[in-house]
Amino acid sequence: MFEEIKSFPPLPESIAAIQDLCMMRDVNISALTNIIENDPMLSANILKSVNSPLYGMSKEVSSIHQAVILFGVSMIRGFAAANAIKKTLPLDLSPYNTTIEKLTEVSTLQLALLREWYGIVDKERLPSLLCTTFLMELGKLVIAQKVIKSGKKEAFLTQLREGKALSDIEKSDIGYESYEIASMMFEQWNFESSLVETLRSIHNPNHGENGEILNVISCAITIHDALTKKSLENAFHAIEIFGLDKAAFEKAVETVKTNMER
Repeated sequence: MFEEIKSFPPLPESIAAIQDLCMMRDVNISALTNIIENDPMLSANILKSVNSPLYGMSKEVSSIHQAVILFGVSMIRGFAAANAIKKTLPLDLSPYNTTIEKLTEVSTLQLALLREWYGIVDKERLPSLLCTTFLMELGKLVIAQKVIKSGKKEAFLTQLREGKALSDIEKSDIGYESYEIASMMFEQWNFESSLVETLRSIHNPNHGENGEILNVISCAITIHDALTKKSLENAFHAIEIFGLDKAAFEKAVETVKTNMER
């Protein structure tokens, strides 16, 4: 699998430039804005993303500069990278019985929940989590293609219908779960090691704290089960195991549910 990922084409130059800028200690907001605005499609997709009702904005965000100021460099970087990856990889998610549009909705919801939760708990930790959260489900694009090419799509879907844990299905069919695949993808594309290691640790018994946080988010919002009684029970169980802030999480869930109803 790693050899296949090594054959992926590089991401567009604009994404590499955004990546380089965002890794600097003091990010040049004007330079970042200019790079994004020079790609009209990327600009339109970012503005569409930030204007999701899930983020609870009282007014429409109408410019990239405004989006960067309101949402921060890390979050905009995540939007930009995800947009580029969706142009780079095949988008057939039929083995998961879903679509790229639904997967994007899931990622948006996960990001909204994280933003509300750690906006209460620890705002200084948020930048290291935001970009990773919006990218973490994209390993499913690679697994879906592997399943389709191997002729295992129907068997994969059957296991889903039977209620088998998704990570177990991925591992039994491919040898890796999607978060591990995502970590390989972003390592190949030269993303920082902290992002790669966080992805790798989401379902690893030896969690770092960022991996623990994203484990909770991935329990609460899955590609088929978002903020339901069952998924929240799984999230609360993980919170108790990791010793994370349950009260703040409950408050964040209520805020996100309210925004979903708008």
